[in-house]
Order: sequence, then structure tokens, then C-alpha cells
Amino acid sequence: MARKSRESPNATGLAVHESELWNGDSKPVVRNDPADDDTAHPPLPPTLENSAELQFAYSYFNVELFGGELPDCIIVYTRKKHVLGHFCPDRFQRVGGELRTELSLNPTYLALCDDRESFSTLVHEQVHVWRHYLGPLNRKGGRGSSGHHDVIWADAMERRGLMPSNTGLPGGKRTGQQMTHYIIPGGAFDLACARLLNRGFRIHWRDHLVFADNPLGGLPSGHPVEPPEGSKKKDRIKFTCPNADCGLNAWARPTARITCGFCNLPMVPADAGKRPSSTHPPARR
Repeated sequence: MARKSRESPNATGLAVHESELWNGDSKPVVRNDPADDDTAHPPLPPTLENSAELQFAYSYFNVELFGGELPDCIIVYTRKKHVLGHFCPDRFQRVGGELRTELSLNPTYLALCDDRESFSTLVHEQVHVWRHYLGPLNRKGGRGSSGHHDVIWADAMERRGLMPSNTGLPGGKRTGQQMTHYIIPGGAFDLACARLLNRGFRIHWRDHLVFADNPLGGLPSGHPVEPPEGSKKKDRIKFTCPNADCGLNAWARPTARITCGFCNLPMVPADAGKRPSSTHPPARR
């Protein structure tokens, strides 16, 4: 069923047209190819284009998975090591007193992961927004869960098609301080994300140095990987066969995909316990 089309003006007088996606057309919502001779939709400046894509993705999943009930946030980037994203309530204040939550994504992982994984991180943080503003009060009578991924948050993740896991793999703990997830095949997120990607939408701006080595992204769900950090990045890391009876090891670039020739299984980084997580910093008091 087609939703009502919307048009969001920006500070330059240009407009981000959402009708192409919402009415089922296959064109991207934000036109970002300067070579495309389309005077009706001139290319946006990079800052506005990036912000428009992130905001549209947030709004899309808000409607599809949260009934449009989540408040808008200020979406920014972080390069903090081992962190895919984070949520911090009431971190920004507008002149005049209005408060807004900070929702942050890591551009390094946007380059290492495909769009499906990147959007799952966005929804992970949106569940934090739901937990803080719309979920039941915590045991102390306050909002949110004070940095802890609690059972209420974990159940809300599952309902939206993301399985909480401290390892990013099946069998991990569902609750805790440092937490990530994996996508449930055929779940609510999986289906909503497929509809979005099938219409041509994606996030185009990401970390240049990582993206140059991995232009298509596509790390599998739950795949642990160490992000590069300037001159301190690791050129080679240790991979191991997941079959405990095999024990085969190999060293390769962090973005490599290696298969064990004996077990025919994809090898994973040996330091799987440091799978990057999504963090939920304590609320500002």
C-alpha cells in the first residue's frame, strides 16, 4: 500500500524527495550522481546528502518497525574503537532549550559491512531510543536501562527481527553491558530492509581508506573484525577454523574471506571475543 509522499526542505532551498521510495518506484530517494542530468533533482552537497540518507533510513525503519512513534534524533558519526554505534539521550540542546538524543554510527564499519548490516546497527540503536522514551520504567523508576542492555530491550530487539548476542553469533548472551546482534532470517527487520534495498536506497558516504580495500562491503552477519586505526592498523590478523577438532590457523588482511580446505567452513578471526559492539552510554544527568 502506497504511503503519502513527503518532501523535506533543507537549508539550501533544495529538497529531498521521498515520493520515489514511498510510492514503490525503484529510483533512490536521494539523487547523488552529479553526472545525472536531472535539473528537477540537483545533487545535494555531500554534508546534506549524507544527513538526508541517514535521516531517511531512520524515518523508514521508524515507520516500518516502530509504528512511527520514535522521536527524531541527531545522527552523527563516531570512530571509537570496537563500537559500531551508540545512543545517548538528551545529548544535544538547541538554543532555546529543546533537547535531542544523539544516535551515532561508525563510518569505518559502514565501509567494512554491507548496507544490510549497517542498517541493522541503526535499528539496534533505534531500539535503545524506544527503550528510553517509550519502554516501561526501570527498577529505579527512571527511563531507560542506565547503559545496560536489559531483558526489555532484548525482547524488543527480537520482535523487530534482531537477535541480541554478546558475540554476534547464535548462543551468545542476550543481555549485558557490551552487546551486539545478528539478523534473524525472515524476521521483521530482514523483510523491511529487503524492501528498502530493492528500491535502490543505500548509504553512499563511508570511510575512504577502508572502502578502497572493500568497495562492496558484505561481511556476513556476526562476523567479528578489527577496524583499522590510522598508522596502528593491523595489516594481518589471525583467522582460525571454527571446527574445534581442526584448529587450522591462517594470517591475512582483516577484510579477507578464507575457507578451511579441510572442513570447507569459513574461517573467522581468532579474537572473536572482541566482536565490535553497540554501546549505550549512561544518560547525562
